[in-house]
Parts: sequence; structure tokens; C-alpha cells
Amino acid sequence: MENFGFACGLSMLPVMARAHRHDDVELALPRGGSAVMEVAGTPYAVDEGRCAVFWAGVPHRLAEVGRQGEAGTAVAWLTIPLVDVLSWSSVPPDFVSQLLRGTVATFAAPPTMAPAMSLLAEEIDAGPVPRAAARREAEAWLLRAAHGARAAAGGRAPEPGSRSARTMASWVARHFREPVAVADVAAVAHLHPSTARAAFRRELGVTITEYLAQCRTAEAQRLLMSSDLTTDEVAVRAGFGSTSRFYARFVQDVGMPPAAYRRRMR
Repeated sequence: MENFGFACGLSMLPVMARAHRHDDVELALPRGGSAVMEVAGTPYAVDEGRCAVFWAGVPHRLAEVGRQGEAGTAVAWLTIPLVDVLSWSSVPPDFVSQLLRGTVATFAAPPTMAPAMSLLAEEIDAGPVPRAAARREAEAWLLRAAHGARAAAGGRAPEPGSRSARTMASWVARHFREPVAVADVAAVAHLHPSTARAAFRRELGVTITEYLAQCRTAEAQRLLMSSDLTTDEVAVRAGFGSTSRFYARFVQDVGMPPAAYRRRMR
């Protein structure tokens, strides 16, 4: 898992060949065009003038860009560590819970939002006091998002070459709690397993097995934060099957044991 932390900026982003994940709530505002965010294998249209909000702990990527062309699109972005979001009592818990369940929401971005994000980027690096002010502003943006959010609409129809991969990724995102074999995933797209492996990796930049593990780790993170289930129960509910396999994968992805993650997030 990547480590973004509390960060903000305006970047020219290309279509991402590889899905990634990081333990933050992310706000992404396309500038000068629309975009399609692919979250857990499902594409979501983000129209110009709207800002997307989602939990970046699930595999996601910028899948399509609007009129700025294939070279990329300008995106104003803000990442807020999930541990901070959970500590902000002003943000409705129901809204946070929806994000943790994979909901992608959008809200109308006022004209001042992109310039405000540029200021936040400067304040984050300007010392403790400006950084504290930037956190307050980030909290206010998330509160605005919760107040004006609506579920993002499905994206444009995918190209034929990527349709199979998206179908498989979306199926994995719904069935990762169950025992899943590569052959099961391939069958969803009516492909031979070897063909499915190649198509999935070509479109998403990770193997089917790796994507499956990422989905399970994200679910384990959610359960550790939102329930009192034991580690063994979390391992089963998230689809790992065995506690030892769960423990090893969780430490690999998150960088700390499950119990330590639970303490930190609470």
C-alpha cells in the first residue's frame, strides 16, 4: 500500500495503467474536462465542475480523461489520512461508513475550490501552524462533501479491450469474501484462465490474485475499524480463510499487525 498522508496538489495526470491503494480519503477534482475514476473495478463518471470523494483504501485508478486528451487531465486532489477523518466528529459517521463500503460520491465544486487546494498545498509544507489551518480547511471540505454528495453515475462504456478486465475486477470486488480461484474469475468473462490473467494484468497493472488480496485487505481494514470482531473472525469475514495468511498479507499491505492498526485507527 502506498503512503500519501495529508497532501494536496494540482497535477497533470495520465490514464493510470495500474490500480493502486492508500489509506486515505481522497477528493479529486478534474479541471478543464471530465474524467472516469475506476474504483473496485467499477467506472464512475466525474463531470467537469464536480469533485469525487472516495476511500482510497480500495483499488482505484484514473481510467479515462475528457477533452484534454490521452496525455492526461489536470486534477486538483486532496488526500486525508483515514485516521484523521475518523477523529473529526463534524463529519457524519454515516457518510464515512458509506465511503468505507466503496461508495463513490460527487459534489458540486465551487469555483474557489481549486485555488483553495493550491493554498492548502502551500500551507501543508509551511510549518505546524499553517498545517493545522490546512487540516481545518480539509475538514470543512469533507463536511461540504458530506452535505452535498450524491452517488456517482456509471462511467462511459469501456473500450472492448478493457471490458473483460472491468467485468472481472467488478466481480472480484463483489465476491472476494468467498473462496475464489482464477478459473472462477475467468469464467465470468467467458475467457480461458491464461487469457484472463493476461487481459487483467494488461488493463489493471496487477494480477487477479493480487487484486483479490487487495480487496480482502481493504475489507479487513474496514472491519477492524468498524467492529469488535476478533482477528480470527476478521480473517474469515474478509475472505482470507486462515489467520496466518491474513496476518502476513495485512502486515505486507498496511505495514503493521491488525491489532496495532485497530488501536491506531481508534
